[in-house]
Amino acid sequence: MKRYLSVFQMIARSSIYKVLFVISGMILAEAVCFYFSMQNASGRNFTEYIDQSQYSLIFKIAYILITIVIVLPGMNLGSTQSYTLQRLRIKENRIYWLQAMYNFLTYVLLWGTQLVMILASALVFQKNLPKGITWGNQTLFLEFYRSAFMHSILPLEDGPSWWILALIGVVTALAAAKFTKLQREGKFGGELIVIVIAVLIAFPRALGNDITFIAILMCVVCMVMAFGWAVRKLGGE
Repeated sequence: MKRYLSVFQMIARSSIYKVLFVISGMILAEAVCFYFSMQNASGRNFTEYIDQSQYSLIFKIAYILITIVIVLPGMNLGSTQSYTLQRLRIKENRIYWLQAMYNFLTYVLLWGTQLVMILASALVFQKNLPKGITWGNQTLFLEFYRSAFMHSILPLEDGPSWWILALIGVVTALAAAKFTKLQREGKFGGELIVIVIAVLIAFPRALGNDITFIAILMCVVCMVMAFGWAVRKLGGE
């Protein structure tokens, strides 16, 4: 058990500070953009201020950067991670699952931070409303249904969207772990690139587009499986 804990700690130490740096950058960028959006006072409701502040674009950039950050240690770019893992004598498939777990928790941290930023922005928006205008929790809930980006971050009672969120996090985490594993073996995992591009195209998802979004992800999963099978065959595994 201690060996697995040591591996997980080593995986986390290899990128956690970079992950926190990216998330801090996302917070700062969104805060600055929202501040200037409020100063211009060109929006009529909270959703328009979120759209004008480019929260969706900033979040996508953070998603890409974090994906890069968590796979870089496995590319042996000046890192001793592969050597250390070999000395611990833990099977590759178990290292893979530990890496995938860490990757998933990283994406959960990203999603959670984005949700906190939206709620904090809503509080600032509420504090700056003219006197006589009421804006409570129910109004905020309606905003989450009105905005495609906000609804994609917090689907509320939209059950299928929660499954889609989980699917995005799990699939990307697994693909990133596979990418790292293949890099240690001197191979290239193109599945991760395909999945990230698909998520960027399909996200954010407006309310009611469940079938379209699921269809896109299913196509991506099929492509990834076919690609992985072809690579194994060509590699003689």
